[in-house]
Amino acid sequence: MGLSKAIEKITVPAPAKINLFLAITGRRSDDFHQIQSVISKIDLSDYVTLEKTDLLDEVTCICIGNDSLSGGQNLACAAVRQWRQVTGDRTGVKVTIQKNIPIMAGLGGGSSDAVSALLGLNSLNGNPLCDSELGNIAQELGSDCAVFLTNGLAHVTGRGEDVHNFENKLNVSLNRQRIFIFQPPIGFSTPLLYKRFSEKSSYSEDSWASNRIRSWSKGTIPTIQFLYNDFESVILNKYLFLSPLFKLMEKVHGLSFRVSGSGSCCFCFAQNDTDKESVEQLIKESLGDEAGFWETRINC
Repeated sequence: MGLSKAIEKITVPAPAKINLFLAITGRRSDDFHQIQSVISKIDLSDYVTLEKTDLLDEVTCICIGNDSLSGGQNLACAAVRQWRQVTGDRTGVKVTIQKNIPIMAGLGGGSSDAVSALLGLNSLNGNPLCDSELGNIAQELGSDCAVFLTNGLAHVTGRGEDVHNFENKLNVSLNRQRIFIFQPPIGFSTPLLYKRFSEKSSYSEDSWASNRIRSWSKGTIPTIQFLYNDFESVILNKYLFLSPLFKLMEKVHGLSFRVSGSGSCCFCFAQNDTDKESVEQLIKESLGDEAGFWETRINC
């Protein structure tokens, strides 16, 4: 019998997310904002490869598809460093990210990459950390990292670190729902939008958000009517081209687009017989050829 060889390399998918519901309910004493959100992961994914090297303590990152994200400042490298700090492991690690999720898009790509790096590294080394320890690291990495440790639809509260799963019947009802996503040829800054929201908009009532989510989860509110995003009050006033485009898509194709997270990506539910090419053509005619467009599906 031959000797088994230790695994030295692993590739982990890093899915994007969309916010089906996002209510900003206040500002905390630590200057983070309090939210209630319902989040679903989708098929659109990056792929994070981790490979052990002989260079003690070193971590490198190459990002294929967006070289500006290469280097040690990538959040995936921070995940590696945090994992090392907890475990005491000093093995060199090379991180390679195949970047498919757009940046500054409200799809959580950077956070998902970091969590996939964390999970991949833990698996590559025999899973020395348990779920709660991984969760603690994810919370330190960023507000919306914890949700990428879970499967299925998630109800997210606090600053994003408290994650609660729904009953499986909701996952079954939405799983494989067809989604169209477009991104204008600009990215939106989350900190700037939070600042503008605090200055110009009223916070949602926490009790209203809780009741809305509870009613939807019980089937009282259809999902298409449940879709909501507090950021739209700021985004649609700042980026004036979006409202006419939303109305045009509704008129021509019967599609109701919403902003995901803090944008700039917008998404809609689409029927299986909706023609992708004609929708994409209208997006490009309205926003220019540099606009991004994706067809994907909910994965819960």
